Amino acid sequence: MASILIIDDEDKYLELCRRHMPEHEFLPPVRNFAQASDTLREHASEIDLVLLDVHFDIPDADLLGYDTVPADEKKRGRAIERLRRSQGLKILNALRPEHPDLPVIVMTSLDDLPIEADADRLDAEDFTYLLDDEYLDARALKAQVEGILATRVRAVDDGPFYWGTTKAMAKLRRRVSVLARGQLPMIIQGATGTGKTLLAREFVHPRSRRKGPFVAVDLSTIPTELMAAHLFGVVKGAYTGASSSREGVVGRADGGTLFLDEIGNLGLDVQKSLLQVLQEGRYRAVGSADERVVDVKLVVATNEDLARMVREGGFREDLYMRLNPATAVVLPSLVERRDDFQRLVEVFMTRVASTGYNRDLVGQYVEQRGLDVDMSREVLEVGVGRKVPSRRSTDRLHFVFHPRSFKLLRDYDWPGSFRQFEMVLSNLVTFTLVDLVERAETVEPTAEEGLDSRPELVPIAARSVSELLRPLELGGGEDEDEAGGGLSLRVRLGVHDSLNKLSCDVEAQYLEALYRRCHGELGEVARALLGDPDAGRKIQLRMNQLGIKLRDLKRGRGS
Repeated sequence: MASILIIDDEDKYLELCRRHMPEHEFLPPVRNFAQASDTLREHASEIDLVLLDVHFDIPDADLLGYDTVPADEKKRGRAIERLRRSQGLKILNALRPEHPDLPVIVMTSLDDLPIEADADRLDAEDFTYLLDDEYLDARALKAQVEGILATRVRAVDDGPFYWGTTKAMAKLRRRVSVLARGQLPMIIQGATGTGKTLLAREFVHPRSRRKGPFVAVDLSTIPTELMAAHLFGVVKGAYTGASSSREGVVGRADGGTLFLDEIGNLGLDVQKSLLQVLQEGRYRAVGSADERVVDVKLVVATNEDLARMVREGGFREDLYMRLNPATAVVLPSLVERRDDFQRLVEVFMTRVASTGYNRDLVGQYVEQRGLDVDMSREVLEVGVGRKVPSRRSTDRLHFVFHPRSFKLLRDYDWPGSFRQFEMVLSNLVTFTLVDLVERAETVEPTAEEGLDSRPELVPIAARSVSELLRPLELGGGEDEDEAGGGLSLRVRLGVHDSLNKLSCDVEAQYLEALYRRCHGELGEVARALLGDPDAGRKIQLRMNQLGIKLRDLKRGRGS
């Protein structure tokens, strides 16, 4: 059962919801912004969802924005009517700063009132146009309500792909769940290391309800001249070197899911053959005159701009449209998920400690210290935090990050995204445990020293984090200048109407990049630019002049 608040000037929607969704609790309705604000201030933690009407026929003085209505009688009437017609959107705009993650469905029955752009801008969870038909409206609202509530369940096990708890990831999960169903192809976009293959294999394919296999191909690893044979198979003697007939990945994926990574590498001639698979469910092996029937769910991934490739002639327009570009999903990078960073560290530390060589190290450490950690479990009991837990426990390890260690990880720009993140955390576990295992007799306090033993605690040193991140910072085109010994950082030039604006733009980009490189330490930025680590205040003032908001940079929203 969910707790739902309706913000509306009348009871029509409340009565409809109570009749058709009796399993949920509907709070007493609120009629204007003041009442909505008061109710959410008192009960925000208890409210799961808000249904918000757009048009409000309420007393003028209760309208949000009434104080801006002009005194001129000719303009006054039109201004008030505009306020009434868009009051719900104004209420949402006013509520968002205090309740950024509260799910809201915006509703209207006015067919001449476009709400799409405003609903998206104000981060509404969903919006709907109602038809004044009880059956259709109830069904539409119920589908939206249940869909949103389903994504807010925290205990859902989605396997290796971690969705997190933010509203943006909940919306993405719901969208991918829908796209996984049915025959239509699917495009997954995102930077390298964001988990496109993992998502396709562990989430999309299981939810496609297809009984065939999951077959994945990285097209960037296949020579152009062999791509057709690899995809569609080849008959013996089709070309020099074809000494036997071989089935292609399209045939092997029959009845299942075919995942093509780096689809932008597909040659134009092979694109035509792939289009035939999508349009007709048929293909020909290289060198064969016979058509074969196939049924596959096609999922493609790319970090390229396919629309740009179409405009430049590098990708067929008909294939691009057939790939369902209107429903493409974009996986956010690790930097874009900083709101969920603490939990991401916990999930990935648990993962890397439970697999491979690190699992063996955990076993050695546990045996040496006489802990009761159950090593037979597939996923080990591992705790991760930035504070020393007060409760002692012998049945699990607890990795403790010094705040400085955690800050270094959080503020790094992670060009390799989750793939790089997992590698660094795996190395942290390895280096930390190797030291503790090899020096077990010297690092643990003895009874004579009068210290309580807490062997279940494994501290992650800031120095270890720094040493692992430092070599990674030399990549991506941002290196020490070999000739002058200075620091080189990449910036993007744009067209400006004056050289002053251009230089300010370049300076702002450079300062933001250097700030990230220095892990948010203004003193380090000042040392790099001015040779004076005590001049951080000067750097901050200059960044303020350029319109750079340090708060946004720390949250990963810098330009």
